[in-house]
Formats: sequence, structure tokens, C-alpha cells
Amino acid sequence: MTKPNTGHINPQESAASEIKSYATGFVISLILTVGAFAALLSDLPTTWKVVVICTAALLQIVTHMRNFLHLSFSGNQSREDLLLVLFSASLLAIMAGGTWYIMSDLSGRMHQTGESGSSSHRALAAYSNNGKPQQVWLNNVPLTRN
Repeated sequence: MTKPNTGHINPQESAASEIKSYATGFVISLILTVGAFAALLSDLPTTWKVVVICTAALLQIVTHMRNFLHLSFSGNQSREDLLLVLFSASLLAIMAGGTWYIMSDLSGRMHQTGESGSSSHRALAAYSNNGKPQQVWLNNVPLTRN
């Protein structure tokens, strides 16, 4: 197995210690997940629920970085690892923020109201028995067909 952040093979380190690291991470992640669900289903005040869930989420992130990704900020590549994590987090923030901006702008455009308080894109059509419109109205103004 390799030592975290070095890339050098350490012959004394066995596969058992690697499996122990994964098993420890799995158990900690499982406990944190169950704890977050228990907090959500409990009778705690909403603020405490949010605090417990956010704390469990942050501890979950640290657990995954330490036990599964083997990121250790003590070593030769600690600066590169930190930059990699910060770059990934900034990309995720840009994608999430851009998605939020686009969706909120789209929602605002779809729910615009005119001066009368009604929707500016309202159309009404009266249909006859054969399925063709007899008269089409747009914003309470009749449209003529050519």
C-alpha cells in the first residue's frame, strides 16, 4: 500500500491497515447519517435540528476526506491537496450559484404580472365541436385570423 500524499510504497504497511481505515470511515459515516436522521425525526426545536444536521454534514465531509480520499494536510503534498480541494469547492459553488441564479430569474420571468394584476401571457380560446378555435383572446383583446 502507499502512504497518503507521498506516492511511495511502504512495505511495512499492510492491506489490513487500509481496510481498517475504510471500515472506520464507514462506521463513522453510518453513525453520523443515523444521527442526522434521528435529529430530524426527534422533537428538538427546528434550530437545534439544523445545527445538528449541519454539524453531522461537516464531520461527514472530514471523515470522507480523511478515511476514503486519504487526504492528510501534513506531508509533502499538503499544499497541492489543499489547492485541489479548494478548487473543487469553488467549482461546485459556481455551478450551484449559477443554477440558483438562472432558476430564480426564470421563475421571476414566468410569474411577471401586468398592470391589471393578471398574468401578461394569458390566452383564452373558445373551441367549437370540431376542435377549431372560434375566437382567440390574448390579454383580454380579441385576435383576428387572416
